Amino acid sequence: MKVNFKQSAIAICAAIFSSGVLAHTGHDHEHWTSGVVHALFYASIVGCAAACGFAAYKYINSKKHSTK
Repeated sequence: MKVNFKQSAIAICAAIFSSGVLAHTGHDHEHWTSGVVHALFYASIVGCAAACGFAAYKYINSKKHSTK
């Protein structure tokens, strides 16, 4: 499996920095669903970070096993 780091970096930056587009003038922190929506958003960021960490762990370990 060949990993394209440039493409991965672009995808990660697009996922992280595109959330600013959603903060329009009607972005209401007083709405009753605001807390839930923000919790789900931050949980998704944690999930993405965990997936990236797991992929890096597998990539590093596959390199160690292939050099033996």
